[in-house]
Amino acid sequence: GYLSLFLLIPGNIAGSIVARRSFGGEINQQIGYYLLGIMIVFSMLLGYINVKKDTRKHRKWMLRSVVYFAVPILPRPMALIAASIITKMGDYYTVWRCDEVFYVLQSTDQLSQLFPQCVTNVTDLSNNALGVAVHASNNEGELGKSSALRLVHGMCLWISMIISVIAVEIYIEKTDSANYSRNGFVLEPRNYDPGKESPPRSLRS
Repeated sequence: GYLSLFLLIPGNIAGSIVARRSFGGEINQQIGYYLLGIMIVFSMLLGYINVKKDTRKHRKWMLRSVVYFAVPILPRPMALIAASIITKMGDYYTVWRCDEVFYVLQSTDQLSQLFPQCVTNVTDLSNNALGVAVHASNNEGELGKSSALRLVHGMCLWISMIISVIAVEIYIEKTDSANYSRNGFVLEPRNYDPGKESPPRSLRS
């Protein structure tokens, strides 16, 4: 547990740096990742504070922190489904920098055919901040697939956060009575009776 708390510091710093560029760095997913980092730190700290003060609160906050850690997993399969839906709708676009498009295509000829404005009066194709609209479609190569994933990832991240927050609170509420009182290092149910659970041994045995 203490090792997890220690690793939380570099993990959140690295996550905050990556969030700026992850899936194109759209602002809606940036704020989602930053908020998620705050939620994880807050719940882990409260879990740590209550380790010896209140075992029930410690359990609840650590459950929350573990679930928050897992939030980025769910958007991946969700994004694949959402990208397929977006492809069928066929009328969505995302804005890319020309140098981002060039990085994906790795072809000057393709870049000039699809986005001629990206090669007009440009000396360095790998450093071109001009923005272009890229069609979000799984049927248009790696660029189209990447555009579709960029479009839906922020939405999927927020949906995953909402589902996870609600799910863990329901679980905590449903299992609260089963983890009511502390008995050594274990939380026992509300109706736990040590005498019945562990009857004293007979003097004859």
